Amino acid sequence: MSYQIPCSPVVAETEEKKSRFICWLGPIEDKAAFQCALQSMRAQYPDASHHCTALIIGNPANPDTMQADDDGEPGGSAGRPMLELLLKQEIGNVGAIVTRYFGGTKLGVGGLMRAYRGAVGAALQAAELKTFVPQLQVRVAGSFAQESRLRFLTNQQQGRCEEAEYSDRVSMRLQLPQDCWPALKQQLLAEGFSILDSDL
Repeated sequence: MSYQIPCSPVVAETEEKKSRFICWLGPIEDKAAFQCALQSMRAQYPDASHHCTALIIGNPANPDTMQADDDGEPGGSAGRPMLELLLKQEIGNVGAIVTRYFGGTKLGVGGLMRAYRGAVGAALQAAELKTFVPQLQVRVAGSFAQESRLRFLTNQQQGRCEEAEYSDRVSMRLQLPQDCWPALKQQLLAEGFSILDSDL
């Protein structure tokens, strides 16, 4: 299943009752990379009141990792609304860090939720998104006479043949969109190909 991911990091700033909200939003593939981004924001804004975060790794419909942190703000007033907005927009492999400078006026939980959600929304508007299509690799074997047929069927499913090995038969490593694999697998098995291994 494809989903949207950010192309590159963006920073957007919003203001609510003199409190500044600076949102960093960017593509993230693992927790370590997100920690690096957070450390960078803490170093860049060392005197800020809070650095609240939301992280989704993988498909937003069924994430590998999903987390939110309020960093000292009232529970559920910062990280959760940030995370919920990213999920609602169906964006994956994404991290958001909102740095807040307190402006002297308390916003209340409702006001904080709107402000943090708004900061992420402003960054999303500035961000360029692209569609991410999860890929898988599989090795398939068949007779020499079947090689051209295997290449044809793989191309039909938006895949490509990455390498071929020849012995008493031909085996090929294919890469294709995960969504396309069930149909191709059924076709290959029906035509007598062997599935040697796959990511699934």
